[in-house]
Amino acid sequence: MAVISVIAAGTRGDAQPPAMLCRELARRGHEVRFLAHADFKDMVAGSDVVFKPLPGDIRKELDSPQGKAFFAGGANPLAFLGWFYGVAKRYVKEGTPAVKEYAQGSDIIVGTGLMDYFSTAVGRATGIKAAHAYMQPFLPSREFPSALLKPPPFDMPGWMNKLETRLYFETMWLGGRPVVKVMHDLLGLPAPPWRYPAFQEIHLGQPYMMAYSEELLPRPKDWPPHVEVTGFWFQDTPASWQPPDDLVRFIKAGSPPVYAGFGSMSLADPKQTVRDVIAALDANNARGVIAAGWSEYKPTDLPASIFAVDAVPHDWLMPQMAAAVHHGGAGTTGAALRAGIPQVVVPFLGDQFFWGLQVEKRGVGPKPVPYKQLTAKTLGDAIGKALTDTTIRERANEIGERVRAENGLARAAEIIEKAARA
Repeated sequence: MAVISVIAAGTRGDAQPPAMLCRELARRGHEVRFLAHADFKDMVAGSDVVFKPLPGDIRKELDSPQGKAFFAGGANPLAFLGWFYGVAKRYVKEGTPAVKEYAQGSDIIVGTGLMDYFSTAVGRATGIKAAHAYMQPFLPSREFPSALLKPPPFDMPGWMNKLETRLYFETMWLGGRPVVKVMHDLLGLPAPPWRYPAFQEIHLGQPYMMAYSEELLPRPKDWPPHVEVTGFWFQDTPASWQPPDDLVRFIKAGSPPVYAGFGSMSLADPKQTVRDVIAALDANNARGVIAAGWSEYKPTDLPASIFAVDAVPHDWLMPQMAAAVHHGGAGTTGAALRAGIPQVVVPFLGDQFFWGLQVEKRGVGPKPVPYKQLTAKTLGDAIGKALTDTTIRERANEIGERVRAENGLARAAEIIEKAARA
């Protein structure tokens, strides 16, 4: 049995896959600690995972004027850097000692996404092994552009794809280096390097896990062997969970509805967005299930063809839908892929544009509709294609069968177990 600490921060889409990894590791008999914001404690409730709360309130940060400016910036990396620097500056003084304390005695620290560097720094300060996990392709490759920038309207040559990703991370590192220096000072480490360390240290052989399916994005040939694409880290709803009776009745009352939900995204005008979604569905004579997400806007006085929910487990809901309209987060993209249904991606920022492009390239959905361009007409046209294009529907069904046969959590757990024993 190993003692394993897993660190996560961000939106629910950033925290849920690592939480599922924690549950899988605990199921296999390990002592597991989940280090995350207090909002995410429910993700490991009822399991043997020990929850350790990190300082900060990500929902409050996203609702702040700075957070809203970040969303308004869309795919602008400078908007992200400005927002992230402000948040990190506020929390690194509290967060660094907390992570060090919580991870004490661990055999390995698994850093995920935005919190990955904590595994490197705390691991170096304490002598604990480190592993790294991302919900999107992190390392540069000749085979695709940066997953965190809005893709260009043309295919770039391989050298440019690789250079773009390197430049993005080097720029982000330089912008955030003053905050990292505070972390190093608190941990008693030398000043951080001027170059992004992950690209310099990849030769050390620490495990890097990409928590998505090769059915969505094949593993590039130019990555080192210890960088693995594990498959998605899905959440499976317990058998004891029961859906709302009125939702079940609605689904059974007619043709399969279209799911529409934008997860943790901040909507500039939630009422208008819902009106556009309803109009787009109506234009296609389609029924719909609309999820409120973090916008917390649950419309009333809806037509009989629309049902509004706060949140419903994707693994239960998606297979009963005709298609899914969503923001393009890795987790929701994977859930729709697993369900074998067409999807319409409405990207807001970051990697959502990249995943929207992959959905289009794999033939499981139409061209993405960026949130800034969302109208009843643009969304209605995309939904119409998703519902009527036979090739898209057949392709989604075929890929769904293969994704359902994967077990990304088991593969990730095996990688971590092997690294902890080494």
